[in-house]
Amino acid sequence: MEIKFNQTLGEMALYATKNYSKDEVIHVLTGKIFDHPTRETIHVGDNVHIYDEYGIFMNHSFNPTTKINKYNVVALTDINSGDELTFNYNETEINMASPFVVDGVKVCGKLL
Repeated sequence: MEIKFNQTLGEMALYATKNYSKDEVIHVLTGKIFDHPTRETIHVGDNVHIYDEYGIFMNHSFNPTTKINKYNVVALTDINSGDELTFNYNETEINMASPFVVDGVKVCGKLL
């Protein structure tokens, strides 16, 4: 995986550096664990949020290339080298620390 600047978004993003098959685990999240969400953590369990050095650069997408399954980042489709690695925050996050709006849709975590 490679962190580089995304010209369209104007910010850093995470990209694949090799090909992955659908359903393949492409990364295991590791790092500091928090009992609450922060702007850069990923929800991995009840009151468990992880700050992963690569995960912090995974942007939100309503058409993501990956999903978060506990600590695993799993390919939703075949991913080619150079594709951005994204996930849908509304499907994984519970209580986001920094909600935002994309194309008129609020990205704030799962609607409970």
